[in-house]
Amino acid sequence: MNETPTPDLAVTLTNIASELRALSNAGLHYTDDPYQIERYHRIIGLSAELTSLANGQNAAELRQLFLDDMHYKTPYAVVDAALFDDADRLLLIRRADNGQWAFPGGACDVGEPPMIGAAREAWEETGYIAKITDFLGIFDNRHNGGSSFHHLYCLLFAGRAIGGERLITHETLDCAWFAEAEMPWAEVTPSHQTRIRHAFAWHKEPTTPVFFDRVDWQPEATDQHADATRPDGTKPHSHEVTAEV
Repeated sequence: MNETPTPDLAVTLTNIASELRALSNAGLHYTDDPYQIERYHRIIGLSAELTSLANGQNAAELRQLFLDDMHYKTPYAVVDAALFDDADRLLLIRRADNGQWAFPGGACDVGEPPMIGAAREAWEETGYIAKITDFLGIFDNRHNGGSSFHHLYCLLFAGRAIGGERLITHETLDCAWFAEAEMPWAEVTPSHQTRIRHAFAWHKEPTTPVFFDRVDWQPEATDQHADATRPDGTKPHSHEVTAEV
């Protein structure tokens, strides 16, 4: 009998699968070698199998989905809209795909500025016309409870509803306004919880700094450093490159 992985293990498996998939897509972009192509396709298949172990979806269907999306080589940009009303309430949607509460939002369309994408998503998913006024931060879904098999960078914008009316769409089961004390946290999409708390903090104190994930990083020498020279023409050793950064 297959056991359901723990949430932490499921996220780890999804992240590994996502990185393998991105690496294989990048490799396919730069090779014409049929043997390499076969190997990269096998990696995509393994990525699908790992993702299936994490979320229970059919591995063959996932493999076909991945093969149909060969452009995935870098994180996707998505946008969310944090809209507040005069009673300091935040507008959320109940998603049709998982039944959880979340910001209105989604992937940016090619050719549109991110703030327009945030307003468009709010309009499409809630029926409200949004006036975007502020940028609140960029959230890496891997560091904020995300479980998508895509690696996502979420750009969070804030604003107000200046028109329209509350609607239920095919993407939503409901949309509603919530005061911070009324938030149904147990029913909120995990990857949105940090964003929602940050939005409320900013709404109470607009000088709250723009959010970004603060993650430790240690530089390592790359292939580019192998051919790099100092301004005087001398070549550093790889450990010197790392130490001097």
